[in-house]
Amino acid sequence: MPDERGPIDWEALRETEGVFRSRLGDLVIDVSYVPNAIDPIELRLTVGTGFEADSARFDVQWWEYHGYKYHYREECFDRTANENEDVGADRGDPVEPPRSIEFRFGWERRPESTYSAKHFHPPDDLESHHESCISHEEPTLVTLAVLACWWRALEADDPEILNSQFDPP
Repeated sequence: MPDERGPIDWEALRETEGVFRSRLGDLVIDVSYVPNAIDPIELRLTVGTGFEADSARFDVQWWEYHGYKYHYREECFDRTANENEDVGADRGDPVEPPRSIEFRFGWERRPESTYSAKHFHPPDDLESHHESCISHEEPTLVTLAVLACWWRALEADDPEILNSQFDPP
């Protein structure tokens, strides 16, 4: 599969970072290139807001021949067990493990696949593939579309509407 997509598109990653910074400003609290900025395979952008958490992360990949991945994740910790000194860990009760919210917009051509090349993995079922509402293939437009979908769902406090827009941005 990596041969079909080609090498990582460094310029597309830099363009994506620029769009995040210009659109979200101070909400972008951390940016890193994994494993390093010299030879990256992934761009990681941490933003200072989420559906249920104080921060979330977008892991982004772009390939030179075709394709991208925008994977969003946040971990939500149940704070209610520790809000009162008489509850939770102070009594030795187990603390709830973190829940996570994840979704993914992607584009990859797979000849053997039955799903759309541009697809969406919803938060309630990351293994399923739905046709994506994003039709663009240019890094700036795709990034704007991903941010528009995320922001609309965030404002509505409803991750179920992430893929409901018509050809954003």
